[in-house]
Amino acid sequence: MKYFVFDLGGVLSVPMDIKGLYEQIHWKISFDEFLEKFNFSEESIKVHKGEITTKEFLEYLKQYMNEDVTLDKFKDMYINNNVFFQDTIDIIKHLKELGYKVCLLSNLKEIDDEKLKQNFDISIFDEMFLSYRLGMVKPEDNIYQYVINILKTKPEDIYFFDDNKENAESAIRNGIHAYQVTGYTIKEKIFEILKSL
Repeated sequence: MKYFVFDLGGVLSVPMDIKGLYEQIHWKISFDEFLEKFNFSEESIKVHKGEITTKEFLEYLKQYMNEDVTLDKFKDMYINNNVFFQDTIDIIKHLKELGYKVCLLSNLKEIDDEKLKQNFDISIFDEMFLSYRLGMVKPEDNIYQYVINILKTKPEDIYFFDDNKENAESAIRNGIHAYQVTGYTIKEKIFEILKSL
């Protein structure tokens, strides 16, 4: 059995408009500083690993805000900000019709999972590997080993698609066929792979 594993942001969904989120709130810090804290801080890693909640992450961000933002307001701004790549959706449906297993592997915060469920029919996936539930994030080797073990398959039977080069390289290091693509470029790569199977 072959497994096709997709990242969420950049591959299945259009990357979040982080600049738009920044502009909806009055900050004490520049956009570049916000981006660093939102994506790469220790708290960002913790929320992606499920070690802190969305509420705790927001409390961390609040120290850099010039206004009081409630968790509900933050969720509304965050969740109503989602567009999916139709090509990737069509590819997933086509793979399912061909009898392949389709999975999601993504570094997600709990709020990202809420957003996904509200905007997308997740029943299309045979398995979902979400970092905040697993306590692991890409590109750590352990998350790829976990996927291989749960799927009970050989790594070479997994085809993984991520927009992040480091994530793809890490998957390759773990024996998985991995490709750095986006929702704009995935179609050509998928059909190239299908021709070879």
